[in-house]
Amino acid sequence: MSGKIFDTDDEPECAHKDGRRRSDGHERWDIEPEPVTCRTVVALLEEETPLPVMTDLRYHSAEPYSVFMAFNAGSDQVIEWEFGRELLASGRRRLCGFGDVQIWPDEIRGHGLVYMSFRSGWETFVVAASAVVIDEFLTCTFEVVPLGEESSFVGLESLAGQLPDET
Repeated sequence: MSGKIFDTDDEPECAHKDGRRRSDGHERWDIEPEPVTCRTVVALLEEETPLPVMTDLRYHSAEPYSVFMAFNAGSDQVIEWEFGRELLASGRRRLCGFGDVQIWPDEIRGHGLVYMSFRSGWETFVVAASAVVIDEFLTCTFEVVPLGEESSFVGLESLAGQLPDET
């Protein structure tokens, strides 16, 4: 790390439940829910100088339509947002979303960024994340649950709990 908010030399990596990156894709009949997590730093664009904020991106095959972002601004309080995975993917190409969450791409000095605006009541905050990190995270989620096949995964966690125990 160079100390910059976004270090392009870092290799983004997402972890699956077994701690390693899958290269074989998702087995369609694998009923056990599978999480994807990615820890990164985003820039909070509230003041003149961007504030680096540690952020966890999470996805879980048991909730195949949603992604979660948990922001830890150096306090005991973690702020978590849930929004559509398809919104995040579409926001990589163009301005998307209305209401509480909007996402759009940009490029500064040859580095791709993804801006995300979050609104709660009268308050709004905007963060910028590395497009490389967002792309890697999305790729990992698509390996777990391919885009367009989310409905095949809804309720699998409850179905797994109803299967007879073979001990």
